[in-house]
Amino acid sequence: MQSSGSINRRRFLGQAPALGAGALATGTATAAEPAPQRKPGEPFRIGCLNVSSYSHLEPLWAPLMNPRPGTGEIALTGMRITHCWEIDPQRAAAFAKQFDCEAVANFDDMLGKVDGIISGGYYNHPWNDVLHEPYLKAGLPNLINRPLANSRAKARRIVEMAKQHGATILVPSAFEHNDAIASARAWAAGRKISAYHATNSFDDYPTHGIHGVYLVCRAIAEAGNPIVSVSFRTDSWHSPPGVMTFEHRDEQGRQFFGTLHQINSGLGSIRIHPQESEPPRDFAIRPGSGPPYDRTELWAPTIWAFQRMALHGEMPQTFDQILHKNDAFLAGWRSVLHAGGAPVRLDDVPDNWETPVELPTRPDDDTVARFRNKFG
Repeated sequence: MQSSGSINRRRFLGQAPALGAGALATGTATAAEPAPQRKPGEPFRIGCLNVSSYSHLEPLWAPLMNPRPGTGEIALTGMRITHCWEIDPQRAAAFAKQFDCEAVANFDDMLGKVDGIISGGYYNHPWNDVLHEPYLKAGLPNLINRPLANSRAKARRIVEMAKQHGATILVPSAFEHNDAIASARAWAAGRKISAYHATNSFDDYPTHGIHGVYLVCRAIAEAGNPIVSVSFRTDSWHSPPGVMTFEHRDEQGRQFFGTLHQINSGLGSIRIHPQESEPPRDFAIRPGSGPPYDRTELWAPTIWAFQRMALHGEMPQTFDQILHKNDAFLAGWRSVLHAGGAPVRLDDVPDNWETPVELPTRPDDDTVARFRNKFG
């Protein structure tokens, strides 16, 4: 195990997200290989995994790419979904009919037919290393909806495959890709932080509590203050309220703490207190009102970030940053499940320890059983 002081903070900050996958994998500034040239006006072809069962694709992301007739939807990207797969074939067929694309029988049947992959589900995350393997090995851009994986070992396997084969990955939360948190990150980057208080709309930890963890990682950790430990105190990880405390150390080794309140109202916010006499600054995520702002303020930015990454090979976050936020998420799990809410250092989470998948709030969902039956 590494000590908390072993985090390479300069490397964490120095890997600029604007570098391509080749640069991130090797530490050089070599640009990623460009995407294959398409004819003018030809859309970027998207294959979708995990489209329906507790998925962002069917209600939120797919309409941005494939507007449905008679709905008033408009295309907000230069991408088009051409193929899809879901563990339940009937749901895949229904999605395909709704969004005018082709359902495939096997998760890897889209190879050679698409330019990029978007996975939208939750229940699939323990098998993401299996589902994305063929597409990572093909060097395609992959959007993998949060959580990335339910163990450190699986997360690292995904990243190593991406590095080895020149694939780019995005593991997003809408609470990272918005103007408020981009502004918070930029503001925090030039300051010594003494503390912060964040809030997050929460119903259960792995599906929506993770939004707050990613918000903290984006605004604070990626501004030069990696997380060392996480504590999570709550009576129930699948209902509010809860309080998470994050220990940080900046690149000079200075320690400070911040809290994340997991509550049942609003979206997300953060109030950052600088160490100097300067007053604190508030940043709050706000939804849009009416079309198209109800899509462009919160949901479309994630897909735009993916499109930019897919077309230009520029990852919004480095591989180290992606692993860091997954480690923070797992440390929160470890705290609430095995440490009674006490702080758990990220480095102390065992590599092969796996977190729960089923949700007590959805006792009749058979998706996990389907995945276990198919993949073990």
